[in-house]
Amino acid sequence: MTTSQTDTPEELATEAVDLLKAFELTEYEAKCFTALCRIGQGTAKEVSEVAGVPQARVYDCMDSLQERGLADAQQSKPRRYRGTGPDEAVDTIERQVDEKLDRLGEILPQLGTDAREEKGGEIWVTEGDAEVGERMARLVADADSEVMLAVAVEDLLTDALRDELAAAADRGVSVTVGSPAEAIRDAVASSAPEARVVETWTWWESHPIRPGAMSSVLMVDGHALLVSSDAPTDLPGVRTHRAVWTDSDDAPLVSMMRPLLSRAIAGDETATV
Repeated sequence: MTTSQTDTPEELATEAVDLLKAFELTEYEAKCFTALCRIGQGTAKEVSEVAGVPQARVYDCMDSLQERGLADAQQSKPRRYRGTGPDEAVDTIERQVDEKLDRLGEILPQLGTDAREEKGGEIWVTEGDAEVGERMARLVADADSEVMLAVAVEDLLTDALRDELAAAADRGVSVTVGSPAEAIRDAVASSAPEARVVETWTWWESHPIRPGAMSSVLMVDGHALLVSSDAPTDLPGVRTHRAVWTDSDDAPLVSMMRPLLSRAIAGDETATV
């Protein structure tokens, strides 16, 4: 979320509290730390007044913030507190999060057999513009030899997907992207100059696409496949995208879509960017 120049200090403080709570600070801890950021340093009474936290609770919050490396205390009477600098605070929280993610990465593989290795041919469903774009980015990130993508909706061409397409092309993967939309073709050509970009209308009669039409087709290394389409929601006038995907070439859908996609973009030499 981009900060507006019209945001008041109170609005910024509220947003900061919400973000800090997402990193396992309690509401009182987040409010106390935010108060310290606003006043630089102060006594428990001053922090209490700015944070709106009972003074009796400030002491516990400060102990906790010190343990997390987010605050310091001065041995004076009355005791004074100060928060770590903004950059240092962000680095500290990032390091703590990374440590937990690293540990989670160690633990999860030990919990059991990867279900993806037990069966083949499963089809999975993903819904939502960001979710479909993220799934495509993950599939492209695993590409070893070839990526073929046909996409007709700009919302699905997320920054993460564009980055992964560029990274795949840079590491020698054959990347071909087709679209009926000039804006999409230009965006891919700009972010992934090593990719081959073509104009294709195979699945579309017009652009923007019609309601219910296919919105993207992605194939990676000839076996991972994602197909998405425009889908209505329960909200009037609001639409999203729903995708079916598989990372197994045992799925019948893969063998059916492989030649169609190949003809649609890999063999289309008529219009390149």
